[in-house]
Amino acid sequence: MPEEQMTITVCYAHSAAQVWLSTITLPCGSTIEQAINASDVYAACNITAADIADIGVFGVRKSPDYVLRMGDRVELYRQLTFDPMESRRRRAAHRKAGILKRKHLKKSKVAWQEYMGSTPVNNKKGND
Repeated sequence: MPEEQMTITVCYAHSAAQVWLSTITLPCGSTIEQAINASDVYAACNITAADIADIGVFGVRKSPDYVLRMGDRVELYRQLTFDPMESRRRRAAHRKAGILKRKHLKKSKVAWQEYMGSTPVNNKKGND
């Protein structure tokens, strides 16, 4: 009796615009590590195991010994190019210093006018 087979997709994103995908067939009960080795992603993308920060299946982190199921997508995650907390600190410092672009401000006319240094327009109807 032939051994059961499953189809797995292995993907690695070089950048947001350039994604490498490979569909491979493995025996049932294969692990993530076996899928990565069978896909030859390291040679195809010119990367090493040290370039990979983490691995997962459908966006959920998994260990290399995780047993795959039919149709799973193994994802290799690269290192972050920036620290998200540092970006948040910079935005907060800019906000405090008043260095903001219009898109960062709330959708409030008053906040935008205060930022631009003008006084808010009184839009009341009728005479008081």
